[in-house]
Amino acid sequence: MGSAIDPEFFDLYVYSVYKAIYEIAGEKTWSVVWRSGEIVFDKIKDEVLVPGDLFKSLENLASFLKKSGYIADININRVSEDEIEYIMSEPVIARSKCRYFPPGGGAKRLIEEGMVPPHISTSLMFACLKYFGMRAEMVGEPVFLPDGRVVERWRVVKA
Repeated sequence: MGSAIDPEFFDLYVYSVYKAIYEIAGEKTWSVVWRSGEIVFDKIKDEVLVPGDLFKSLENLASFLKKSGYIADININRVSEDEIEYIMSEPVIARSKCRYFPPGGGAKRLIEEGMVPPHISTSLMFACLKYFGMRAEMVGEPVFLPDGRVVERWRVVKA
């Protein structure tokens, strides 16, 4: 048995933790989502930050997530001056094939149940934006595509 964690178990556990948090804290769960991203970002920022270059820092953070095994592939695209499209392929919490959840994984299930999804990679990206004095607002809900990709769109503004 290797040291890698089973992605389906990780998805199930993250789903369970965020469901429990939501059952206890309700909409305050959003504070947990964003704060957890800030805590992780603080620990890894020396590995990903490019001083003075927000977009390169976001790209480095994307590479970090891919190398960590959290995500199969990841793209960050500028849609306009103030919008970013974030495309994730097979993030662990949204795998298209998981025996515990229908297509879309635990994150999609949390959304369908009216709860707050963990937004693990998004919270890290938002923490990076915050470091640069920016903030992002989600434009609509994440889109779960049949091929396992998840697409988010953000509006980025000065904090």
